[in-house]
Amino acid sequence: MLKYWIWLSTREGVNNVQSMALLSRFGSAEAVYQADEDALKASPDDRVPPSLLNKDLVGAEIILQQCYQKSIHIMTIQDASYPGRLRAISDPPIVLYYKGVFPAVDTSPVIAMVGTRKASAYGLMQAKRLGYQIAKCGGIVVSGGAAGIDTMCLVGALSANRPVITVLGCGVDVVYPPENKTLFDDVAYHGCLISEYPPQTPATGSHFPVRNRIISALSLGVVVVEAPKRSGALITANRALEQGRDVFTIPGNVGTATCEGNIQLLREGAIVVEDGWDVMREYVQLYPELVSRQPSGKPMQLTPAQQRSAVKPGAPLPPRTRKPAKNAKLYPASDTKAIDKPNRKAYIDVQEILDALSPDEKAAILDLTKGERHIDQIIAATSLPAARIASALTLLQIKGYVKALPGKRFELAEKE
Repeated sequence: MLKYWIWLSTREGVNNVQSMALLSRFGSAEAVYQADEDALKASPDDRVPPSLLNKDLVGAEIILQQCYQKSIHIMTIQDASYPGRLRAISDPPIVLYYKGVFPAVDTSPVIAMVGTRKASAYGLMQAKRLGYQIAKCGGIVVSGGAAGIDTMCLVGALSANRPVITVLGCGVDVVYPPENKTLFDDVAYHGCLISEYPPQTPATGSHFPVRNRIISALSLGVVVVEAPKRSGALITANRALEQGRDVFTIPGNVGTATCEGNIQLLREGAIVVEDGWDVMREYVQLYPELVSRQPSGKPMQLTPAQQRSAVKPGAPLPPRTRKPAKNAKLYPASDTKAIDKPNRKAYIDVQEILDALSPDEKAAILDLTKGERHIDQIIAATSLPAARIASALTLLQIKGYVKALPGKRFELAEKE
């Protein structure tokens, strides 16, 4: 029954990886619910999270009632309709909430489109154009629904009369940003809104980096439209590579802060695209009956309101709530000569930034002072849930304090 799935997915201190392990042992969410403390222990020395011993179902039943009242559907990881692409990642959500019609993701050319919230007029226009062209060529666009690039990608795709998917960092009944209410209504009508969070869950900063893994997992490839050097879009691109997805980007305006991430991705080997067909041609052999080249259509124009929301050319990016460490470097320039590099790395001074960090971020970065660490080592050392550490590490990367390495390893960012 769904109430047991909701109960399991909302247990404090139990992340998706642990939930999957429990489901593997017991076979169903109801069986996990029925298990007592001794049965829940994988070994005699195991400590069972107290939330698993709380068998109160009132909260789950309230969520079920809210879903019924608001026409919100629930999908569990054991449902046949659950996307296999998402099920295959290391930490899939065991429950998905959605409004609208869930497309057949596993048999469709789904393309993720991401970028900065504070986009230039150039970036907004390219997002709208590419979203339209990708959809027109047979792609299903998935994005995050944030202001800026995400919004314009969805607007462009919807104008092609094709289904779209929006993955939210809040409940599907919560409109964030508020100005996207009409857009989200259109998304739910032509495709679907998805979230791993129950109804009425507010949007918080830690939710968005975590939801990015769903965006990339649902897709065959990720298009980074416009992104500054420290951007959540680049984190999504990194997750896409970890998941074996393609990464695309468009040539940005050289010297423009909002395009520095694009330039870096090009240096690192991202596939260059100029139009939607450059993306979709990669999948025509996989989906010959769904993908075809289509006329580009009329040039996409921005409305006056969209023009006003754009970052002006040459203008500095809006300040962040927390400034990156002075001279911290997340993506070292790949063209730096070896002779210019010191023999020993000079890392940021952690003590200078601790006061600006959340408790989870502090725990993670203090463990990294020991040197390069695998995410599992950080989780073990901090005794924090995997989802919270993953979120903390993502935020630390965005702020420029931590650098991601291959194989889910991390180290402190270097000083320039």
